[in-house]
Amino acid sequence: MCTSFAICVLLMEKRTTVIDGFYALLRFSVGESEDFSVNLTSDEWFGVYQMAQQQALLGLLFCGVERNGHTAIPEELLQQWSRMYRQIRKLNAWCNRVAVDVSGFFGQHGIRNCILKGQGIALIYSDPSVRMCGDIDVWVEGGVEKTLTFVRQFVPDAKTDCHHVEFGQMNGVEVEVHFSPAFVNNPIHNRRMQRWFAQMANEQFSHVAELPDGVGTVSVPTTAFNRIFLLAHLSHHLFYEGIGLRQVVDYYYVIKQGFTEEERREDERLLKWLGLYDVAGAVMYVLGEVLHLSEKEMIVPADERRGRFLQNEIMQSGNMGKYDERVSSRGNKVARNWWRLVRDMRMVWYFPSECLWEPFFRFYHYCWRKKHNRVR
Repeated sequence: MCTSFAICVLLMEKRTTVIDGFYALLRFSVGESEDFSVNLTSDEWFGVYQMAQQQALLGLLFCGVERNGHTAIPEELLQQWSRMYRQIRKLNAWCNRVAVDVSGFFGQHGIRNCILKGQGIALIYSDPSVRMCGDIDVWVEGGVEKTLTFVRQFVPDAKTDCHHVEFGQMNGVEVEVHFSPAFVNNPIHNRRMQRWFAQMANEQFSHVAELPDGVGTVSVPTTAFNRIFLLAHLSHHLFYEGIGLRQVVDYYYVIKQGFTEEERREDERLLKWLGLYDVAGAVMYVLGEVLHLSEKEMIVPADERRGRFLQNEIMQSGNMGKYDERVSSRGNKVARNWWRLVRDMRMVWYFPSECLWEPFFRFYHYCWRKKHNRVR
């Protein structure tokens, strides 16, 4: 028994060292620290690589590896990491072209649109080509019925939920067409959020940016919009899919764009009005602990109690919750709904409004999908 306990202690100490090394390399990669002074063994470097993979940060962290001169990294791992880094750069170049095609497709049909997250957020990274990219989310003008009618001209059996419809692949990349950027469970906060999105839509559809390598232009959200919208997106990941550090790093780069004191006060007011203030405080804590964001750079004060919980969720869940061992079955509907209830109970002490409203919203969403996913 004593031997088993000693082994558990050693494993915990090793994981702590790996996490510390991972965080230190992340800070070094984004430029928050000037040197990387953590000494890691070969096994620990493999652990750091695995964490970077789980958190969808392989490309960004390889910038730190190159900057540090590959010190002490096993050659096999270095070659593997380098291959992944080159693939990420190529995939970003391709997704940039597809984003232009997607935006142009809707534009040609007279539908104003805006590329959410993804290739737009990558533009504010120090190197846009190192962000791990996924699908393309395009927010379009017109509302639910108009968007569904348009999309189903091209994808008759397209499935939808309460804020987007699946378009399928365009040039090999999955596309989601949003008639709303995000939602929350609390009906009062959600009504306010949809109203705010409608007020901000014209500016977002008109905010044009040039993508790298001269591939073309697309509309992307403004920094002011992203300071609010990305917290709603983070909240969605936390309550529904699982949250990873990539989303937090995205928000870090948004925050580093800066804001005035007047903007900070307005953001704080908005976050309270939209029910996102508690999530914002938790995110600020994680940004402070992991990336050493200073208090003066935070839009709201860090919330340690909620932040510790959020940080633990991030490290257990990984990107999109794919590495959460607490999820027994993602394919079985009964198991998935049971897991959702357990998750609500676990989080209700930290985010009571969203958790208590979630079962009611789930029933409403079920009815909504039944109505809007009928064969037409």
